[in-house]
Amino acid sequence: MKVTIEDISSVKKKLHIQVLPDAIARETEKAVADIAKKAKIPGFRPGKAPKAVVERHYQMEIHSDVMNRLISESYLQAVQENNLHPVEMPNITNISPLEKDSPLNFTAMVEVRPQIDLKPYEGIEVKETPVTVTDEDVTATIDRLREMYANLEVVEGQDLGKDHTAIIDFEGFHEGKPIEGAKAQDHMLALGTGSLIPGFEEQLVGMKKAEQREISVTFPGDYHDKNIAGKAAKFNVTLKEVKKKVLPELNDEFAKDIGEHKNVDELKTRIREDLEIRKKNERASGQREELMAKLVDAYTFDVPGGMVEREMMSMARSQAMRLARQGMDLKTFDIKAFREKNHDLAVKRVKGSLLLDLIAEKEKIQVSENEVNAALAAAAQSTGQKIEAVKKYYEEQEGGLENLEISLLHEKTLTLLLSKAKKV
Repeated sequence: MKVTIEDISSVKKKLHIQVLPDAIARETEKAVADIAKKAKIPGFRPGKAPKAVVERHYQMEIHSDVMNRLISESYLQAVQENNLHPVEMPNITNISPLEKDSPLNFTAMVEVRPQIDLKPYEGIEVKETPVTVTDEDVTATIDRLREMYANLEVVEGQDLGKDHTAIIDFEGFHEGKPIEGAKAQDHMLALGTGSLIPGFEEQLVGMKKAEQREISVTFPGDYHDKNIAGKAAKFNVTLKEVKKKVLPELNDEFAKDIGEHKNVDELKTRIREDLEIRKKNERASGQREELMAKLVDAYTFDVPGGMVEREMMSMARSQAMRLARQGMDLKTFDIKAFREKNHDLAVKRVKGSLLLDLIAEKEKIQVSENEVNAALAAAAQSTGQKIEAVKKYYEEQEGGLENLEISLLHEKTLTLLLSKAKKV
């Protein structure tokens, strides 16, 4: 076999591969022998037909089999012998005819991992801010818990105020015509949350129960429905009920109800411990981001376009899933604009991934089957599913389990880097 490598770029190579006639002859012999074992030819018992007869009856199948084997095996041999590390399947072109006593020629365009000379990665500086939990932090958490366990009670004889929750019917109109999707009954609206169009809530203040009111608003320019974005509208609103949030008393009974704590002091102690763990995790997460940013900025190298493309598509899928969970119409998701906006970020992520792979290889970091199973079990617990269902989900996704393993490998590598970092 003869191989000539044309450098298109540092990460894109064109391999000109020539398979010599003797190799073709050997592969043809193998293909004929394999097919002869199962060949069903009239007048001959299975496996007993002469070679020439088999070749005549199965010419197309033999040709296809030989061609596929030669291209696949010679390509793999070429990348191994030339120490190339492809990151995707090659684009095979310019395949010459398979003719007796003639070589087979073809080209393989492939993207490869860039050659990176690792610099010392010990002692990268990251900020080590002290973790403190104040009494105010504990009080704020308790207040949020009381908000979560609050009851809404009907208020009689009061006008709708800024601290109330309204039960309303409403319908929106633009130029006298109903706006699609802008109608609701028994809608619960907590004033002050800003959950509806800007200016909507403020115009409801002072309404009385059973009162009807027409309000005027303007949809934001970036509203997800482009047909109504930036346009003026009127809403007919009927106030059906006024409710007020009533918080539970902070006492030992409340402490027992939300976690079987013996008393308020035990609740506060538990909250303080949880807050400290959370803040330490947040600090570690920030340190990882800072470390990765400094690691990536320390290197200049080309990245394979295919890897960037896959990263952008992964980012776009994640964004689409987030929008869907928020109830937004995915038809309004401008994937082209999203890709253009996030291209540089995708490049940085790919650079980071390549660097982490290289460091993991140098440090001989690996992910065990037990660690993968532990990650699946954690995902199952957090989503309330059985581990079998979570594993099946990953198996059904393209590269699902492999991507999970890569993610765990990178996490272990980052943990190692953070342990070697200089905390300032």
